[in-house]
Amino acid sequence: MGRHFILLLMGFITHINFGQSNTLYLLIDKPYFGYSFEENIGTGFAIVSNDKDFSTDYYGFDIQNVKGFKKTGEFDYYTLKELRKEIDIDTVKLETIKSFSENKEWWQIHNELSLKRKIFLIEKREGAFNTSTGKYEITYYMLPMIYEGTRKNVVPTDLSN
Repeated sequence: MGRHFILLLMGFITHINFGQSNTLYLLIDKPYFGYSFEENIGTGFAIVSNDKDFSTDYYGFDIQNVKGFKKTGEFDYYTLKELRKEIDIDTVKLETIKSFSENKEWWQIHNELSLKRKIFLIEKREGAFNTSTGKYEITYYMLPMIYEGTRKNVVPTDLSN
């Protein structure tokens, strides 16, 4: 019994350590944030599909923003502003959508995203215009995401205008 327990425990630890790979820091240029059921925040990216039957492959993410419960018993949520953590991009191994998806089929991208333990959206935001340099000050922020899955022929649309 003891030997079986140890073997089972070793198998479980191996699965945890090797079943999922490390952390992904994904830079998405000008991410679109949508609000779904209640106040959940979603985002994602679409790439041109290699499959001739579909125009795009869309990879969707949920941004974890549940704070807790209000006194009324309803969920309380963080805003995007509260969730954003400023980051120095020189301290992380950054992937762009192009570098992450290059030379991969849709299912390979899907599998790799599914295996990531942690996924962080890296968001590039323009700040104030610096008149001495003639450029906008750039700040990078990190947001935690969970991969939700792949859909075909989805084109994110901003209807706020």
